[in-house]
Amino acid sequence: MAVKKKTKEKTGSKPRTRRLKNKKPFILNEFKKNLVGIGILIFVCLTFAMGADLFFAPKLNGEKDVRIQQPSKQVVSRPIQMETHEEKPPDKITVVKEKSVDPIKYEVLKDIDHTIIKRPTPPEKDYIPKIAIIIDDIGYDKTIPLALCDLNSNITFSILPFAPFGKDISKKLHSKGSQLMLHMPMEPVDYPQINPGPGAILSIMSPDVLIDQVKKNIQNVPYIVGVNNHMGSKLTTHSDQMNQIFTILKKNNLFFVDSRTSAQSQCLSSARLLKIRFAHRDVFLDNVQNKEYIAGQLKKLVNLAKKHGSAIGIGHPYEATLEALSKQLPKLKNKVEIVRANVLTAIPG
Repeated sequence: MAVKKKTKEKTGSKPRTRRLKNKKPFILNEFKKNLVGIGILIFVCLTFAMGADLFFAPKLNGEKDVRIQQPSKQVVSRPIQMETHEEKPPDKITVVKEKSVDPIKYEVLKDIDHTIIKRPTPPEKDYIPKIAIIIDDIGYDKTIPLALCDLNSNITFSILPFAPFGKDISKKLHSKGSQLMLHMPMEPVDYPQINPGPGAILSIMSPDVLIDQVKKNIQNVPYIVGVNNHMGSKLTTHSDQMNQIFTILKKNNLFFVDSRTSAQSQCLSSARLLKIRFAHRDVFLDNVQNKEYIAGQLKKLVNLAKKHGSAIGIGHPYEATLEALSKQLPKLKNKVEIVRANVLTAIPG
């Protein structure tokens, strides 16, 4: 009985083994089919997503949608800079435009000090009064400064730092023999409503920042031998900041002419303290842009020079100034001597 049982068990085990062997290929095939199906499904999903992005995404972005729907002519005629223009506020672009067309003439027209500072009366015998004419705000126009230089080679030109044509016009004026100065932008009373422009020296600057900016301004304008202030009705009244500025001017052997935009200016005191060559403006020639007015201001300058021995006038590169000086300067021959600005500077006693 036992032998028969064993035989039955042996004979019964063979069909089960075959079934297991036949089942393995079936499972593998099913697995492969599932993988292929998943792959196809992923491919279809990706293809659908890309198609949806192409056809539906422009509607989410107004600018792209407009470009697709616009006729080709409109797309071509549209300026390429429009996108960058839209990123910038319109008011900022307008300000830059105004600076390039009509450079800074704000504070010359208001809050200026008209006080006449007395000088010692010169000896009358064989003495020819001397006047210096400084033309400010150079760097935004090329033609008028060169025309003024041709009128008289002793006219001095003061150039704004970082002006668009500053370096180029400096080289041209220097090659013609003109004396050049740096027109240092300084904080006015009405800042920030009135902006002195690039390179401005502000009262809130720390000494390190202020000195660094002064150095950058000096380095930006080649061939300069002196400095005068552009605006500065606030900064020039701060003795600490003027002392810091004059320290750098002394190291660079530069004189200073005070444009006198404030009656409380501390420039003379700072120049006396640091022993740098100094002078101040006596007359603004063209704070009114009218040829007759400018001729009258020039006459006033000459009369001051006759009374005190010398006087300094400041003008600007205006058409009216060029026309007035073209007519009036020849009349001054043998009456006064037009000299460069440095001639009328001295270390204050």
